Amino acid sequence: MVTEFQKRKLSLRFYMVDTSKNGIVELSDFEHQGQKVAELRGIQPGSAEYEEIISTYIGIWETYWKGADTDGDNAITVDEYVKFTERAIAAKAEGKVQLVTGKDVFDTLDINGDGEIDLEEYAIYLKAVGRSEEDAKIAFSKIDRDGDGKLSRDEFATAMYDYHTSNDPQDPANWAFGSY
Repeated sequence: MVTEFQKRKLSLRFYMVDTSKNGIVELSDFEHQGQKVAELRGIQPGSAEYEEIISTYIGIWETYWKGADTDGDNAITVDEYVKFTERAIAAKAEGKVQLVTGKDVFDTLDINGDGEIDLEEYAIYLKAVGRSEEDAKIAFSKIDRDGDGKLSRDEFATAMYDYHTSNDPQDPANWAFGSY
């Protein structure tokens, strides 16, 4: 069962992703996020890099979020999202879930291709969903668990997974998207 604490975090994340602010999450929200990331990176529409970013964000919809669409209408409500996460938490408890590294998302954020995400790169990720530079700084400082100023693939994957599933109010991953 998802606790009220988890529900609050999940609702915050849901409404960040709902870029159209219509109370549902759908494919167009992910296309918009991809466009915003490309814009923040100075990548022009129509370029191969632009299309790769858009494709990555469509992939996020297809591989993760679309699974929450229990009624098949290609629109996810906050209740569907919470129930989907509840199923993921139950699967983790049963040992049926492995941590997903989010390779495509990670690679899209890793602008310089060095295999790590720095604060500037992470800030673009959060700005694309309406968070501020200050939120990005706070989030990054919390999820950079080893304090080296960079997020490894494992740190990023752990933060994203733990944000969605942890019920521990002290978990640094709770800050993955800024203040909560």
